[in-house]
Amino acid sequence: MATSGTYRYNVTANDIITEALGLIGVYSVGESIDASESADALRTLNMMLKLWQGKNVGLWLSKEVNLFFANGQASYDVGPTGDHCAQNVVKTELATAMAIGQGPAFTLDSVTGFGDTFDRNGIITAVTPAAAGAITFDGALVTNGIATLSGNRPVLIYSTGNESARTFTVVGQDAAGTAITENITGPNGTTVYSTNSFQTVTSVTINGAGTGSIEVGQVGDPIGFEQDNDTLHWTYLAGPLSVTPAIVTGLTVAASIDNHVYSYTAKCPRPVEIIECRLHRADDTETPIGIYGRLDYELLSNKTQTGTPNQVYYDKQLNNGKLYVWLVPTDMQNYLKFTAKLPIQIIDNLTDNFEIAQEWSLPVAWNLAVLIYPKWHEGKFIDTTTALMAQAMLEEAMISDSENAPITFRLRKS
Repeated sequence: MATSGTYRYNVTANDIITEALGLIGVYSVGESIDASESADALRTLNMMLKLWQGKNVGLWLSKEVNLFFANGQASYDVGPTGDHCAQNVVKTELATAMAIGQGPAFTLDSVTGFGDTFDRNGIITAVTPAAAGAITFDGALVTNGIATLSGNRPVLIYSTGNESARTFTVVGQDAAGTAITENITGPNGTTVYSTNSFQTVTSVTINGAGTGSIEVGQVGDPIGFEQDNDTLHWTYLAGPLSVTPAIVTGLTVAASIDNHVYSYTAKCPRPVEIIECRLHRADDTETPIGIYGRLDYELLSNKTQTGTPNQVYYDKQLNNGKLYVWLVPTDMQNYLKFTAKLPIQIIDNLTDNFEIAQEWSLPVAWNLAVLIYPKWHEGKFIDTTTALMAQAMLEEAMISDSENAPITFRLRKS
């Protein structure tokens, strides 16, 4: 008996839209779909999937996330432009003591698991502009004229010559989609960095001819150092990954041998929901933390009381969610681990695959057909039988997607 040996059924946005348009009689086998029809259906598809997030769709969207504390800070922005909160984090320690200042010499125990994302010319490779104007993008981070960085982070500009009389204008967006334009004074045989953090860069211009070979790229991953005053100093890797890395900004307080060092590549998107939460301790043990609602948190008499955190309250808001921690942390060798329901990725192109389990392909197509039917049929709604079939498919997919775990009831004193 011949079998394919393949278990994963991948569908694209175009597959789903073709199926949905076929169900409502707009598309027949062998016909081509008009680009405007595809674009209209794609918009509705994205809106439908975002709506479904409120239905608790998708076990596959439940991810472990890590939040690093700031000494004495009670609330944290959790999202693409928020505080230091990420899915995949690495912890190591200092093998040597670390002094105050810019670029101190130090050694890490290990860089296993660190992201090696530093790219000095990822946006613009070596070029000497002959006149003022836009500089052509040709680096490895560039696709279709837009540079996409490895995470929300500063842009760097390097030159072998003296560009201190030149101004570079960098235009792009941060990870929340906010437009950014920043003017940067050029380097003098060294590297300078943007003040703002960019997720994408769309143009870099110079206000005059260059004097040396100019490169534009991105800094490496964020890296946080436990300082001796129980604070975390966050900066970025400023060179290739090694156990003796360069960093963008030096410590403000010295750090001793065996102090903790943390790193990650990109901040997590804004969670739709926080499902469970734990305090991760220096010895890698974990303690469950309660998740409270707004009223319980607001009724706390002293929200600034310090100690070992034992409860959190999450307000998801818009671009970044707001996570309130109580008691307020002071030990930077502890950090928060929690399971978060993350949002479904937006589908930008018809060739994009879905961030959904393959069992959901048919329910997505049928429910999309129900929603787009009125657009092609003079505002009339689809027939009841088809609508009920689509709803039944959705409910069946949600049942099959539920976690097979016992339900635990806990009594709480009032």
